[in-house]
Amino acid sequence: MLKKLAISLIVLLGWANTATSQVRSRFEEEIGVGVQGGLALSQVRFLHNDVTYSNNLGDLGYRKGADFGAMVRFIAQKHFGLQLEANYTQSGWKEKWNDPTTINEQQMVDGTIEREIDYLNVPLLAHIYFGNTHRMFFNFGPKIGFLLGTGDNKTNLTPEQQQAILTNNWNDPRLNETIEENKVDLGLCVGAGYEFHLSKVNILAEARWHWGLKDVFEHDRSAVFQRSNNQLFTFTLGVMMPVIKFHSN
Repeated sequence: MLKKLAISLIVLLGWANTATSQVRSRFEEEIGVGVQGGLALSQVRFLHNDVTYSNNLGDLGYRKGADFGAMVRFIAQKHFGLQLEANYTQSGWKEKWNDPTTINEQQMVDGTIEREIDYLNVPLLAHIYFGNTHRMFFNFGPKIGFLLGTGDNKTNLTPEQQQAILTNNWNDPRLNETIEENKVDLGLCVGAGYEFHLSKVNILAEARWHWGLKDVFEHDRSAVFQRSNNQLFTFTLGVMMPVIKFHSN
């Protein structure tokens, strides 16, 4: 009885291994390259260690910029792959005083501050997808950003309004352009999108959220802001072309 059971178990395991191998052999691994581009909506989330300083902040909005770059994707298993990107991103922040606000006896109504900060962002993402010729997908993972430079400060505050903000706060990075940004930014990305096959290429659209883990501006205990994190939403269209396909073992 035990001998028959052992033989049956061996046969069953052998059949399962053969069946699994056949299923795997039918799956085609893929390496693709592509480009993407679209809109970036960015903020820098400032946090001061003195909550009363929040009166000096305008209403934070999203600054519009461009986001475009190249990507390489490796589909390693069914429903799973890895994606590496290099994207040029125009980020930064924008704030405006919509309500009557007085700072050091100076009216701030309709004053705005807008500043551009450009990065080369390099995310390494896990790529989860569902479907074949039409796919829903999710991307998530870490990214590292390298500071490329800053654009013009489009602040339209009067000299008196700027002085009112800077009084007793000369190290405010929103107005003091001598304060340098960190050269490297670290963050996390989460995105969702749709992709479909069109002839020899894939067309894809994605919405993605980026959260910075590193401060934009260095600070110590005497700094105005104790935290300054990038926050970014991107909406992109892209084209992906499979360049290598091979069957897994």
